[in-house]
Amino acid sequence: MDTETLAQAMKDCGLKFLGFRRGTGIPTYVAGMVMSCSTDEGRRDRTTALDDPARVPKANAAWFELATEFGLFSVDRQFLLSISVPRPDAVDDTDVEGVWGLVELMDDWDIMGAGCAAGITGSPYGCPAFVMSALDGSVFVQGTVWQDSIGTAVLLNPHRVQSLRDIARLNVGKPYRSAAEDEDTLAWLAG
Repeated sequence: MDTETLAQAMKDCGLKFLGFRRGTGIPTYVAGMVMSCSTDEGRRDRTTALDDPARVPKANAAWFELATEFGLFSVDRQFLLSISVPRPDAVDDTDVEGVWGLVELMDDWDIMGAGCAAGITGSPYGCPAFVMSALDGSVFVQGTVWQDSIGTAVLLNPHRVQSLRDIARLNVGKPYRSAAEDEDTLAWLAG
């Protein structure tokens, strides 16, 4: 997906695409492991039943409440959203990595509905599958579909979570990690 198409798809769900951000020192794959953390490690969830006819507006409200309460947004309502892009040496379109896109939340947004329908924050409509981070990496947010519900999980101070640090250490230098991912991982571990 080219950046113009990506920007339009994001606009359609209420996100302003401000460009890709590499070298953030925040590994996207680590941010995508919020669901593997326990409540003892600080994970907080909000869910809505799959069979609830108002699941999308309820899940949108829950996402916004968590994101606001735990500090996902900058003062300009900006945050990082993981976007799958082809790896530099990809041989086909299934060989992808997560790269942060800097986005700004506009006044009229729909993360769980239009965002999922556009393939930006999940797929299909009402089925979230997203990874987000505060600009400084102090908060990770993940959207997912469980067996009987959809929802959002948030993790404050993820760099202090030992299980994530252990996974990050194990991933450094692996052939399935790019040089950019290794750099971000080492910076994250040093922070």
